Amino acid sequence: MRKWRLTWNLPNLLSGLYVHMLFLLGSVCVTFSDRSPEQMAAIMNCSKHERHTRNYDYMEGGDVRIRQLFSRTQWFLTIDDFGNINGTQDPTNCYSILEIRTVSEGGILAIKGIKSQYYISMNRTGQLQGKKIYNDNCNFKEVFLENYFNAYSSAKWTRNGKEMFITLSQKGRPLRGRKTRREHIASHFIPMKCREEERRVD
Repeated sequence: MRKWRLTWNLPNLLSGLYVHMLFLLGSVCVTFSDRSPEQMAAIMNCSKHERHTRNYDYMEGGDVRIRQLFSRTQWFLTIDDFGNINGTQDPTNCYSILEIRTVSEGGILAIKGIKSQYYISMNRTGQLQGKKIYNDNCNFKEVFLENYFNAYSSAKWTRNGKEMFITLSQKGRPLRGRKTRREHIASHFIPMKCREEERRVD
């Protein structure tokens, strides 16, 4: 009698397990079908506890703003096709349209000219220059000042322990980092939104 009951219940047990497995698989598929590729990658990486080697993959993501940086000295910051950094008083100058991308926590960002595709970088002597290839010299800290302007200091280099800032002088020229100070008006910028027609860079 016991053997007959086992034989009779086994198919029911197996079919119940089969239905349960189908339900679980269906739930997983529905859950993952609502995810974007980026979310899927994040979910898949949750189980990886190893420390990743350093890379610049985060340049593909992060918060991105399209802005013009208008200096308190009345100049728009520009990066031309040769990587030269200067100021212009023409608000429609296409070289003044910049991509400001957050690259890590703590207000660290990279600034790139959309038309020229040059990044703003600062070397150890505080000289500003354009770079086609992103590296650590292109990292700047965004500082929010009490007067509602922003300042941008090198995230890598200091001079005798003092920060070195992106600046535009009264003549629209960048100053050497060692001559810059947070309180100088040449270091103060307003990130201005571009009008739609100004975003078109031909």
